[in-house]
Amino acid sequence: MEIALKGIGVSPGIAIGPALPFRVHSLDVPKYPVRDRSAELERFNRARDEVRQDLQRLHQQTASKIGDEHADIFKSHLMIVDDIKLREDVESRLETESYNVEYLLDDIITQHTKMMESVDDSRFRERAMDFVDVGTSILSKLLNTDLRSLEHLERPSIVIAHDLAPSDTAKMDVEHALGLATDASGPTSHTAILARALEIPAVVGLKHVGAHALPGDTVIVDGNEGYVYIRPNAETVARFREEKRRLEEESRALLLVEHDRPSATLDGHPVPLLANIELPLEISHGVKVKAQGVGLYRTEYLFLNHTSLPTEEEQFRAYAQVAEAMRPAPVVIRTLDLGGDKLVAHLRLDEETNPQLGWRAIRFCLERPDIFKAQLRAIFRASVHGNVQIMFPLISGLDELRQVKNVVKEVCEDLVRRGVSFDKNVKLGSMIEVPSAVSLADVLAKECDFFSIGTNDLIQYSLAVDRGNEKIAHMYQPGHPAVLRMIQLTVRAAKAARIPCGICGEMAGMPMFTELLLGLGVDSLSMSAVAIPLVRAEVSGTRLTEAKRLARRALKLSTVSEVTAFLSKRYKERRALARYLGQSGTARPAGNHRPSPVKPRKTPRK
Repeated sequence: MEIALKGIGVSPGIAIGPALPFRVHSLDVPKYPVRDRSAELERFNRARDEVRQDLQRLHQQTASKIGDEHADIFKSHLMIVDDIKLREDVESRLETESYNVEYLLDDIITQHTKMMESVDDSRFRERAMDFVDVGTSILSKLLNTDLRSLEHLERPSIVIAHDLAPSDTAKMDVEHALGLATDASGPTSHTAILARALEIPAVVGLKHVGAHALPGDTVIVDGNEGYVYIRPNAETVARFREEKRRLEEESRALLLVEHDRPSATLDGHPVPLLANIELPLEISHGVKVKAQGVGLYRTEYLFLNHTSLPTEEEQFRAYAQVAEAMRPAPVVIRTLDLGGDKLVAHLRLDEETNPQLGWRAIRFCLERPDIFKAQLRAIFRASVHGNVQIMFPLISGLDELRQVKNVVKEVCEDLVRRGVSFDKNVKLGSMIEVPSAVSLADVLAKECDFFSIGTNDLIQYSLAVDRGNEKIAHMYQPGHPAVLRMIQLTVRAAKAARIPCGICGEMAGMPMFTELLLGLGVDSLSMSAVAIPLVRAEVSGTRLTEAKRLARRALKLSTVSEVTAFLSKRYKERRALARYLGQSGTARPAGNHRPSPVKPRKTPRK
């Protein structure tokens, strides 16, 4: 009987094949008292040395397979191996308890992992797997046990697992690994990032896939929509085989037609398409699809991925790496957005009744100037390495913005006094993601160099819908008329002040909304790199004059269902036309093609 499971699609594409359940070998860790504590510590150090050598080899292998940026994942693993605190914890436990070192290390791993997984932030929990990965490798050396590997698969298979360590994914036999499906993990885990880099369709967060999929079962992984089908019926298999064939054909056509095409509308209006990134290693995705810069560099990972505050130097290196890689294209760095659903254990942030409405983002930074100023210094120092811009999250009013600009001024004056080089013309922008910022957009625009609409939070706050709550997830609607009107108001304020206004939320990467957003006057779109080819195709097939007419019609609609039906019909017609032109060998017209207008559906008055 067919079973369909919903998870999170983290690497696009469709894979069909037999299931290969992969269960990490459970290490049997003994416990016994020891007398020679120094000998136990020496065993621990030897095991660490061996793991360090293994990781250095894995770094080189990964670099040769998919590039230096993705191999840098294992630099963070090397940092864990060399973590002084880990060694101190083992020494301290040896001194007070005098048990064998593998037992103590196993207990330290367990305690540390529980702490990391208790934090109410998926990205922080995902980093727990990195710690477990390294700790398990050290344990295997201490126990002289080989860990099970995906390095050599006997036949093409869909890998099914509770979770995969980054080292498992990096060593995977990519010739035979058709797809991945895991119970745990999330979209920002290193495993998800590596799956995208290896171009393996993957769905994570399925919760029960390991319990249902038996060895050899036919499995379908739909990385686009986030579904996994176990023992699908013949009709489902046929449908997905056809969809897989169609998507592969469309993808080839897009790469051929759109790859070297400038991102501009049919009537010559340029629309920069930028990448959203969280880790420096993700930049290679952007380069591959010809992103025209980074529109949102989330900096929280530096804090979520550490057991202590990252130093200014560590931050500087991360920011400079991205700025250099994208130079001369812009790199918009968002200052720290902690709090809310992103808690960091070592900062000891108090739990709040309503964390999304609490001490988070710019509010946290203004209350912790030590952390905020260190980050700003790192960003300004990195500005000499590329076209760096700075963006502030959750700005709710002019007083807040002016406070932020005063801190920026203090940091710049400090850098000048110390003789530190930086770009004195770094652009400063505000994210527009709360209703109060929309209402005051005309005022804020006068004191900003640019706006970036964060639709993820704007939708959440405007519609009073917690986007992480499964019970009301259906109410989280990008096409809500109120959201469209707020985008329009923000764009109008930006244009009146003659500053650019882009979108960096997930809505920017949804092709169905591309024509509408251009019609509303949005200047640039920033999204996950995997979405750029499809959105570029939409941009290059859009005439701005028609997009404006479409936007005017959409703004007259009163309900989500009307907007969704209107845009969906329009999008399907445009895709059908694009496929027809591609199949017929006809080049897309450069100036005189005009798709037939779509009229909004009339609904009877109730």
